[in-house]
Amino acid sequence: MNIERLSLDQLRVFAQVADSGSFLAAARALGRAQSAVSYAIGTLENQLSVPLFDRSSYRPQLTAAGIELLRDARQVLGQVDAMQARAAAYAQGQELEITLAFDVFFPTTALVALLADFRLGFPGVTVRLEIEALGAVAERVIDGEAMLGVLGTLPIVPPHLLHVSLPNVLLVGVVAPAHALAQIQGRIPGHVLERQVQLVLSDRSALTANQDFSVHSSLAWRMSDLGTKHALLRAGMGWGYMPRHVVADDLASGRLVTIVTAEHPPEGAALPMQCVYRPDRQAGPALTWWLDALARLRTFDPD
Repeated sequence: MNIERLSLDQLRVFAQVADSGSFLAAARALGRAQSAVSYAIGTLENQLSVPLFDRSSYRPQLTAAGIELLRDARQVLGQVDAMQARAAAYAQGQELEITLAFDVFFPTTALVALLADFRLGFPGVTVRLEIEALGAVAERVIDGEAMLGVLGTLPIVPPHLLHVSLPNVLLVGVVAPAHALAQIQGRIPGHVLERQVQLVLSDRSALTANQDFSVHSSLAWRMSDLGTKHALLRAGMGWGYMPRHVVADDLASGRLVTIVTAEHPPEGAALPMQCVYRPDRQAGPALTWWLDALARLRTFDPD
């Protein structure tokens, strides 16, 4: 077998004959002479050392080998077409990949909807998505690793970043129903909160090193994963603040209950979300789409 001389043109002719059902129909579709199509298929069969079509009947039929190799040919052609499309888009200024850093409090349903719309408009652009907390989102943008970030758990926007205000996320204090704090009616005094384990999000960024936000207890347990915090809250391991959309099902089922602190009423406190990006970042079509799509958001639907 000599496959070194295989060409994309041969594979395209192979796929066209299979799709058209005959050499004549394929020749018409390709704008070539039937003899040229027949020659291309014959040469391909010789190089592969297997017959691709059974020519014993009126119309050529794919052989067993032809059926299997056609899948390979389509895969190769698909990859080449995708490469050419991405190269053409890049030549026109479109990014090949976009890196986004989103705060862990950003509603998942809203993010999925945005990504689905983006894929429809930019099918050739790949996405690198990072979910972070506190200063890690801003740090990714400042360092140039992320083209765009969405802040939530970081209450301040670094002054050297441009920002666009997004809808608020509601934040509520919650505990498991068997927790001691769940038995207290009304607002819980600070000295009581201080003696209970508070579950707190943390990150490893230098931007928020040694800084605490909304921490009321000297018995704070810190973790970087919101899912872990959620599980510990449901297990009664402590109390903490959570986005209301994340714990909505738990509150409805009674797995968690709200508590009233000095900062957060039972219905939830509004947590501002901000889209941030560097002023020197050149916005191509894909990044511009994200900036516009986020700026159009008016509210977050609950998960």
